[in-house]
Amino acid sequence: MNFIHLWGPMTNNKKLRVAMIVLACALSVGCEWQKLLNLPKVATFFDESRIVENFTSMPSVFETRTVAAPASSITVPRAEQSAALPDFFPLDGAFFPVDYFLEYTGTTGLLIIRNGEIVLEEYRQGHAQDKVHVSWSVAKSMISALIGIAIAEGKIADVQAPVERYATRLQGTAYEGVPLKHVLQMSSGVAFSEDYDDDNSDVVQLARIAALGGSFNEYATRLQRNAQPGTVNHYSSYDTQVLAMVLQGATGMSLSEYMSKKLWQPMGAEQDAYWVVDSEGMEMGFGGFTATLRDYGRFGLLYLNQGQVNDQQIVPAAWITESLTMDSPHLQPGNPARETFLGYGYQWWIPDNAQRDYMAIGVYNQFIYVSPQHNVVIVKNSANHHYVTDFDDFVTTYLHLAFFRHVAATLEDSL
Repeated sequence: MNFIHLWGPMTNNKKLRVAMIVLACALSVGCEWQKLLNLPKVATFFDESRIVENFTSMPSVFETRTVAAPASSITVPRAEQSAALPDFFPLDGAFFPVDYFLEYTGTTGLLIIRNGEIVLEEYRQGHAQDKVHVSWSVAKSMISALIGIAIAEGKIADVQAPVERYATRLQGTAYEGVPLKHVLQMSSGVAFSEDYDDDNSDVVQLARIAALGGSFNEYATRLQRNAQPGTVNHYSSYDTQVLAMVLQGATGMSLSEYMSKKLWQPMGAEQDAYWVVDSEGMEMGFGGFTATLRDYGRFGLLYLNQGQVNDQQIVPAAWITESLTMDSPHLQPGNPARETFLGYGYQWWIPDNAQRDYMAIGVYNQFIYVSPQHNVVIVKNSANHHYVTDFDDFVTTYLHLAFFRHVAATLEDSL
């Protein structure tokens, strides 16, 4: 699962490592002193005592660009009667206590929208309605929406176009000749390591760029192809960065500007959002987006309503259908060759299709869950300090899916 696990808890060895990075930065001509001053905060970013504050204050830690909200938002009405959460949810023949689940997974915000109305909105640990919260890889699903909009506008020909046609910086790299579709499906065939405990892994190298400066886009020159495109689904944050590069090249705008004009403002967001950017001003497309709980809910509602808000088509309905279609065996849930029990579409996670539900997922337990069957959207912000030490990524995903499905199915009984 995508994540920028910068340095983890501050053991003595990791403190020494941070000190060495500080020294290297101090000796380099291009060192930005503000980044250097922020480094201790970054190094303890996920500590239990700081994780909530940091997840709700990204613009104070990293350089960001604003995704401007409209002058007036589109209201998501509140239901006359609020929903009550169940005491337990079923899991593999047993029952899991909801209060314990929400506490242990570090829940900071929970929003439930049913039939277009807010039936539950809850904030914990100091999170609040007017605070933004980092989404990590939930942002990938938003990038997918923007690709669909750009294709509908004719700025991108179609999903068969090679990515370097729009992102010329990819010429001569392992991504040259790879169709956009295979990148959307995390099937580029380009090797990328997301091992957060390996200092030399690709994702940790990208983390250092976010913390100390450098270019996300330049990193493409370091990667090699290890599979035929379109044959293996391997989760790679860099595939999403390539999509961000494609959007920038195709639209002639920054990712933030294009998102504001084509998605954030048309869907009626109530607050500005923010993208983390690198030294070149390029957005961290694979996980650097931060917004309010309600605005994540608006995005989920947009997909539930087939891309429409107040009869305005924002994301093409055909794109949403295509995004949730797993058209190759290597993308199907339950395929033993897959890395997880979930299937994969265009930057969306898809469980077994019996319920036709789907999710945007970010590390440390960020979720947008959509259930067309029950006409429900559930958003969960979290700052789970247990995440790295106690769980495999997809153990908590399995727990959350069971919780979401049970809540969606039983909401009517609680109203």
